[in-house]
Amino acid sequence: MTQETLVMRELILLASSSLAVLLLFRRLRLPATVGFIITGILIGPGSFGLVGDPEMVRTLAEFGVVILLFAVGLEFSLTDLRRLGRGALVGGALQVALTVAAVAGLLTLAGWHPAQAIFVGMMAAQTSTAVILKLLADRVELQAPHGRLAIGVSLFQDVTTVPFLVLLLPLGRWLQGRPLLMEEVRGALPGTLAVVAGAGLVFWLARRTIPWLLGRTSRIGSREAFLFSIILVVLGSALLASRAGGSLAIGAFLAGLMLAGSELRDRIAAEVLPWRDVLSSVFFVAIGMSFAPAVVLKNPGLVLASTAGLVLLKAVMALVALRIAGISRRLAVAAALTLAQIGEFSFVLAQAARPHGLMEGDTPQAFYAGAVFSLLLASFVQPRASRWALALDRALSGRSASADDEEAGTPGDAGRPAAPGAAPARPRAGHVVIAGYGLNGRNVARVLRSVRLPHLVVDLNPDAVALGQGMGSPVLVGDIGNALVQREAGVPRAKVLVLALSDPTASRHACRVARASSSELFIIVRTRYVDEIDQLYAAGANQVIPEEFETSIEIFTAVMRELHVPNNVVQAQITLLRQERYSLLRGRRLQGAVLEQLPTILLERTTDTFLLLQESPAVGRALGEVGLGAEGEARLVAVVRGGKPQTAVEPDFRLRVGDTLVVTGTHAEVDRVFERLRPPLL
Repeated sequence: MTQETLVMRELILLASSSLAVLLLFRRLRLPATVGFIITGILIGPGSFGLVGDPEMVRTLAEFGVVILLFAVGLEFSLTDLRRLGRGALVGGALQVALTVAAVAGLLTLAGWHPAQAIFVGMMAAQTSTAVILKLLADRVELQAPHGRLAIGVSLFQDVTTVPFLVLLLPLGRWLQGRPLLMEEVRGALPGTLAVVAGAGLVFWLARRTIPWLLGRTSRIGSREAFLFSIILVVLGSALLASRAGGSLAIGAFLAGLMLAGSELRDRIAAEVLPWRDVLSSVFFVAIGMSFAPAVVLKNPGLVLASTAGLVLLKAVMALVALRIAGISRRLAVAAALTLAQIGEFSFVLAQAARPHGLMEGDTPQAFYAGAVFSLLLASFVQPRASRWALALDRALSGRSASADDEEAGTPGDAGRPAAPGAAPARPRAGHVVIAGYGLNGRNVARVLRSVRLPHLVVDLNPDAVALGQGMGSPVLVGDIGNALVQREAGVPRAKVLVLALSDPTASRHACRVARASSSELFIIVRTRYVDEIDQLYAAGANQVIPEEFETSIEIFTAVMRELHVPNNVVQAQITLLRQERYSLLRGRRLQGAVLEQLPTILLERTTDTFLLLQESPAVGRALGEVGLGAEGEARLVAVVRGGKPQTAVEPDFRLRVGDTLVVTGTHAEVDRVFERLRPPLL
C-alpha cells in the first residue's frame, strides 16, 4: 500500500468515525466537542488502534490550532485588547500565578519534588483557548462580556507558554540534583529582550503593510488569489514566530490581530471559517487519541480526584484573580467557570518536558487523563456558566435581572465601537440587509437613509463598501452567501433581505442560506434572467424582480393610464402579474386576469383629471370655448383652484394656470378634451 493510499485511508477513517459519533451525539443533544474527543479515544492507540499513523492526525491538529488562533486574533482588535486591560492582563497574570502556587504547594506537601510540582502547576495554569472558542462560538457568545474576558485571560495564558518552556531546563536540572545554571539564564536575558523588541518592530510594520496588500489582492476580483494571500499571511506569521522561539499558534494569533482592524476582517473570517471548523475538530480528535484508558482502569480514584481537583482549583483561582482585578462578581463567576479546564498548551508542555524527566511514572499520566476529562466536563459546564453565574449573583445580592443584564450585557450584543467619522453602528434586528452595492443596492440604501429606516450594506468589494460608508450607511465587507457573514449582518433577525447581486448562482445560494436561518425573513431578489425566477422562488425568495419584466410592467402601467383605466384596476393587475410570477409576460395564461375585462372597461365611462400648465392653450379661455359640456363631449365635474373644488361653474368661467379639471365621459370623449388642453409641443 502506497503512502498516498495510507493517508487517504486514515482520513476516510477519521471522517467516517467522527461523523458516526457526531450523529449519535446530536441525537443525544450532547456537545460536538465531546464527540470529537471520544472519537479520538475510540480510534486511538490506547483503545482499538484503528489509526495507523497518529502523527499525521497530530500534524493536522497542529494546523487546526494555527487556524483557530488566527480566527481568535481576527475577533480581537488591539482596541479590544486594550479595553479588556485590567481584566485580561491583571486577572490573567494573577490566575496563572495563583494556580501554579496552589498546585505546587499542594503537591509539595504531598511529597512531590518541588520541581515536578511546579511543572504540574504550570500545566494546570493553562486553559484551552481552542475549547473555549468552540464552545462560545456554538452559543454565539464570542462577543459576550464573559466570553471576551475568558478568551482574553486564556490568550494571556497561551503567551505564558513561552517562558514556561524556557523554565523546563532549570526545572529538569533541579529535579536531577544538578546546578540550576542561573548564570546561563541571566546571560540569555539580553538576547531574549532583543528578540522581543525585534518581534514588536516586525509586528508594527506588518500591521501597516499586510492589510494594504490584502486589500489590493481583494480588488483583483479573484477569490482564489485572496484565499492564497490569507494562507500565506497565516503560515508565514506562524513560521516566523516559531523561528523566533515562540509557537506556531502565537504567530497565527498575531497575524489575526494584525488584520482585526481591517475592513476586510469579516470577509477573511468567512474564508477561514470552513478550515477552522474542520481542522479544530481534528485537534479534539488528536486529544482523545493521546488518552490512555489503561491509566483510568489502573488508577480510577487518582484520575477522578485529579479531574475534580483541577476543575475546582482552576475555577476558584480564576474567580479570586478576576475579583482582585476588579471584575464584577457575576462576570467573574461566568468567566471562571469557562476557564475551568486544561488547555492544549499543557500537552505541548508535557511533550517538551519528557527529555527533562518531568513526565515520568503514572502520576503525570493520571494528570493527563484528568486534563482530558476536564475538557469533557467543560463541554457541559460552559454552556451553563452564564446562567449559573446569574443565579449565584442573584442569590447573594438579590438584584433584579434588569440590573444584572445592564452590568454584564447580553451575549452577542457587545459590538465594536465605531471609529470617528465611520458609518453608523450595525443594526442587529428588525433591519433591512442590502446585499450588493451596485446601482440597485445604492438606490435602495438611499431611500432607506432618507426615511431613516435601519439597514446594513453587505458587499465583497471594499471600494463599494467604502462608498456606502461614505454615504452614511452601516457596512460589512463579506460574501452574503456565507453563513458567518449572514450571522454577522444579523440576517436571521432582519425584517427584509434585498439580494441585488449580479451573479444568479450566488443569489440562489445566499437565498437558501438565509431561508434556512429564518422562516419569517422577507427575501427580495433582483435578477436579469428569466430562467432564474422559478429557481429563486424555490430557493426561498418571497419576491423576485426580473429587470426586463419590470420594464414591461412600467410600459404596461403607462399604457393603462393613458387609456384611463382606473388606478385600482391597474394596481390589481400588476399585483396579479407578480403573484403569478410574470406568467403572462412569459407566454403563459394568467389565471383570473383582470385584463380579460379590459374591452368592457374601455367602453364604460371614466373620470380623470388634468392640470393646466402655463403652455396650455386653454389658459385664459372660457369653459365654453374649450368645448367642455357640449353634446358628445366630456362633461366637467369640477374645477379645483387653490385647493378648493368649484362645481357650479358657468360657460364663461375662465381658466387659469394651476387649475385642475375633473372631467367624466367615455374614454374617447376624455381623450379628445385632453388633446385640446395639452400644450402644442406635448
